[in-house]
Amino acid sequence: MSAIDLTPVERGALLALMAAGRPLKESSELKGIHGIALTKEHRAKLQGLGLINTVKKPHLTHSLSDKGWQWARDEIAAPTPKGLMGMGALYAVLGGLRRYIEQRGCRLEDVFVKTEANGRDPSRRHIQDAAWSEADEALGQALQDIPILTKAIDALQQASTKELSNLVKRTSGAAKLVLQSVRHAGRKRELSLATETGSETSFDPVMHRSDDTPQPGDRVRVRKPPVIRGSANARVVVLLGEVEPV
Repeated sequence: MSAIDLTPVERGALLALMAAGRPLKESSELKGIHGIALTKEHRAKLQGLGLINTVKKPHLTHSLSDKGWQWARDEIAAPTPKGLMGMGALYAVLGGLRRYIEQRGCRLEDVFVKTEANGRDPSRRHIQDAAWSEADEALGQALQDIPILTKAIDALQQASTKELSNLVKRTSGAAKLVLQSVRHAGRKRELSLATETGSETSFDPVMHRSDDTPQPGDRVRVRKPPVIRGSANARVVVLLGEVEPV
């Protein structure tokens, strides 16, 4: 991994992220504190190599990926890269860090990443917070658009026959704005519908609820699909679906 051809700026960004042990904001921290000015090309290269994870909102923020940590583990065991003048002292320090880790039988992450009281990696919390921020922004846009939709519906209800066609188009457009923002927020939180409305399935009390008393395995029709988070292999039911007997 350490044989990857990186510029001094790219190498410096990865080492700064390693030393911080947490995500760093590109402008105020990588550049403002560490003097590392990543360009669009630098970002694209590091992302393309899978060495960093990046979130864009509320601030452009980078963290080492699992592959990035592997690069760092390889790098502290590597000789000083050729052509990087004045880097001998840094790589002497990195070599000492490698010996320290080997003597204590710990991981590189154990040296730099601080865990919270509950044992969670705070870098994951920072990423989660950023995802929440994007979801909040999308939901905020939906809230802003709801009055437009409400006003359009009111106008539709009071319209004469001649005005209906134009008002229906306006109402449809307003509804699409709201739905688009809500769906965007759902994607940011990895939420999805497990099935489609009107489809038939077998009753599963883990996934469904019903005003009737179906037994597990009974055929039912979906009135409101279950809402899940995550992939099909590692999904969590966030909201039970509503079903009725077929």
